[in-house]
Amino acid sequence: MHHRETHLTSNTANLAHLVLSNCQIYLRGLPENPFCVESLNLEQSDHVKNLFLFPHDDAVTLDEKFLSAHPPNTKYHLIIPDGTWSQAVKTYRREPGLSEIQCVKLPPGEPGRYKLRKSSDENRLSTYEAMARAVGFLERNEELLINLENHFDMMVERVIRGRTAFEN
Repeated sequence: MHHRETHLTSNTANLAHLVLSNCQIYLRGLPENPFCVESLNLEQSDHVKNLFLFPHDDAVTLDEKFLSAHPPNTKYHLIIPDGTWSQAVKTYRREPGLSEIQCVKLPPGEPGRYKLRKSSDENRLSTYEAMARAVGFLERNEELLINLENHFDMMVERVIRGRTAFEN
């Protein structure tokens, strides 16, 4: 997560950390402590795949073809850049170790439900929504996806309520 996101009420990385027991947050963008892929201590084997959720030109779509190329017992380490779009782009460009990790992207789907920031494209998703869809898909668990989305909807509703509480 970009360090500038840590204090924001719309910070969805903290929500992901609360609802996913195996989620870890690494800060980036700190001049005195630069992010380094090696700090993630990623393992790679026939049954563990490291993936970077980012719609790069070479990204593979997370679909049935993707799943059929990997055994059902494959475990995934999904790296997700959290921050603004320009921060995410810079992460991929500036961090040389990420170019060695397979980029994956989501197939077209339902529009995002994020109401806290405006987007120029209604099909864009917040980081959390993209994470929820990717994790639900990779885990082959629709119930997990629904649970993650319910937590997201509750967070968005409460942030909106908190922001508008003093407007009346």
